[in-house]
Amino acid sequence: MAIRQSAYDNLIAGINKNEDFNDAFEMIINNPYRILGASTYCDEAELKALYNQWKNAPEKYKPKFDKTKLGAPNRTKENMVWALENADSYVYKIFWFSDPDVAARLGNKGDFIEFFGKKRGVNTTDYNSFLAQYIFLCIFDRNFTLTEQWKIILNLINDLLNVSVGRFWGFFSGNKIEAIDNNKMAFLYNEFKDNILYPIKEIVNRQNIRIDLEEIIHMHKILSSVEKPQLPFSRIQNILFEKMERWFVKEADYVNNVLLAKVTGVNATSMEEKLAITNAYNYIMSTIAPEFKNIVTDIIPNEHSMNTRLRMMFSGKFIVVSKILSNAGLYNESLKLYQLFNELFEDEYISGEITNLSKLIKQEEKTRMAPHAAATAMGNPSMDENSGLAPPAELGELEALEKERKKEFFKRNVRTGIDYKEVIQGVLNNELRLVKTEEEEIPLIERVVEEAAAEAEAEALRMRAAMEEMQRRHEQELQDKIDELNREYKHSMKKWVSAILIILVLTISSIGMLIYELLKTNAGPDMANAVAVSSDVETMQKTLKTEKGEIEEMESKLSDINAAIAEISRKYEENNDEKYADQLAEKQAEYNKLYSQYTDNVTKYNQHLDEYKAMSQ
Repeated sequence: MAIRQSAYDNLIAGINKNEDFNDAFEMIINNPYRILGASTYCDEAELKALYNQWKNAPEKYKPKFDKTKLGAPNRTKENMVWALENADSYVYKIFWFSDPDVAARLGNKGDFIEFFGKKRGVNTTDYNSFLAQYIFLCIFDRNFTLTEQWKIILNLINDLLNVSVGRFWGFFSGNKIEAIDNNKMAFLYNEFKDNILYPIKEIVNRQNIRIDLEEIIHMHKILSSVEKPQLPFSRIQNILFEKMERWFVKEADYVNNVLLAKVTGVNATSMEEKLAITNAYNYIMSTIAPEFKNIVTDIIPNEHSMNTRLRMMFSGKFIVVSKILSNAGLYNESLKLYQLFNELFEDEYISGEITNLSKLIKQEEKTRMAPHAAATAMGNPSMDENSGLAPPAELGELEALEKERKKEFFKRNVRTGIDYKEVIQGVLNNELRLVKTEEEEIPLIERVVEEAAAEAEAEALRMRAAMEEMQRRHEQELQDKIDELNREYKHSMKKWVSAILIILVLTISSIGMLIYELLKTNAGPDMANAVAVSSDVETMQKTLKTEKGEIEEMESKLSDINAAIAEISRKYEENNDEKYADQLAEKQAEYNKLYSQYTDNVTKYNQHLDEYKAMSQ
């Protein structure tokens, strides 16, 4: 019985042993610590000693850090000098190891299986072990085939983005809190938050020309598995949403510039033009529409601005197709396309077109059925398949031709190898042969045909002008709506900037209060040592005590409002929702009012304190 390979085995089996990873990630492959074969704990003197060791015997220099799945780096004199000069950067520290024994686990199957055997958190692993598996996935699984492993590692990163500076340093250094001072720990943590997802961004952006929608959706599903994602993950999701938009624009350009290349106007009169517009309709409904509806319904949130933008773009890109279908007499197909537009983004113009097409279809059915009332089974028993009677020869042939025409002309799969132009021309030739010979010989028919052709051409010109005007108005309406959204966004950003200014003011006032508390502490002993206290002094003491309580209560409220402002600002930045801007404005007004009262009370308290000091002297 064949042994079933694990996901790890399948991944490793597909890796070429001679594959060059120099194009992978600069921060990892060309990391100065990797090039020097050094630990991130090494100081400047230790790094210099390693450089000299390599310089004296390059062929014998084999550090333990070379025993990873990545192998040894390319150590030239130029590379080693560069590495020695740039090794003090914290950005490179977060992408290399402090322990060579743990570094050797990078790519080890046993350690891989053990690490991903359960969900990992800040308290269940260490930085070196996390980094070994993270680098392995980034380098060797850039197609996100190991879905479950990616979910575990990304959720761990998300947890690390939401811990305190001290907790992160304990995780990063193996709880060696005393290694560096607080400022350096904070700087290192900020570098981690800004750069740890850089490889993921590189993976998402590596396809600049070919856009694979299936791969984009797969990445989105993996990123969506992150629980309570921090802001850096939301930014990567926005990149994926933009790539989905690029996919749609490319598909729409294919329809308008390739499939409709032979359609010269809004009236498809020739057989070649009708074939082209039908192919375009089939491609939209069978290939583009299902994927597009999945994107705007199940992937991009409804409240996201990209969702509204895409819904509006769909009708803007394909409204000409529906109009050409209608002018070509393909009312049902045009109606279905308009209904799809309305489903994605309701619009007054589109609703009117749906109503008009519905009336045209009903009118056409009545007109077509009126001369042939006897062509139904109810009107003519010979049309009933179970009656045993033969249907009229000419009518039966017409119906057979109509069935064949619909079957071939509106077939969904447009890449079957069938020559639609030849099929349809054959159907029309059969219909023409049904015309009686004596009618063909009447010269009046030719004049009627010429007059009809002239009338059709004039109508085509009128319809083309009307269509161009309609297209222009529709594009203007879309642009107006986009401009309105942009104005609302700029207005909201002004409110957000105001909130930041208020937070700065609060910070300054807090410093003032600290100075005030220090002055109050110095004044305390003098008041406590007063020998005699008059009744006025006792009254002033009570007043000061009351006012101090009020000030402390206001400080507590200001602190709560400030925290609320910060939370609302965070939500607004994530969702860009107008309701958060309104809430932010309300909180700002409440804060300004309370802060004004707070300032007045502090001023009054200081005045009473001066009076009290004067009484006590």
